[in-house]
Amino acid sequence: MTCGTIGGIGKEVDFPVSKQNLEKAIDSLYAKHPEYKIPGKWKAFDGWSKAGYDFLESKIFYFKSPPEEMYYVTFIGDSAMLANPRKVGIGLRAIYNGDAHGKWLLESELNSEEKERINTRFANEIITKLELYTKTKASK
Repeated sequence: MTCGTIGGIGKEVDFPVSKQNLEKAIDSLYAKHPEYKIPGKWKAFDGWSKAGYDFLESKIFYFKSPPEEMYYVTFIGDSAMLANPRKVGIGLRAIYNGDAHGKWLLESELNSEEKERINTRFANEIITKLELYTKTKASK
């Protein structure tokens, strides 16, 4: 992990629901697809709070199928924005791919092909399911 801003990989994804409803959808996703939860072997690499990012409300999604990796996703905005009952945004901030040094990769460390692959995977595997569970259409 690095100091300072972590930026984002791709664009913010907005859902026309409250943060609470999106969190329920994420809970449903984890319940129906437990394969997206962090496996024990990679739990040690969830050190965002220790690195000073505990102020960000976040989730991590794990992907076993090649390439094996985890996505660090945060809710976007301050407390007033997150209290909006009609809109909440999330953003893909970093990925971890099993690097032996436990290093999460930020947007600046990825080439355009990797960014495209990662954003497509996130959209197809996570965002589409969250749209289904919230019964809404997300926008970028």
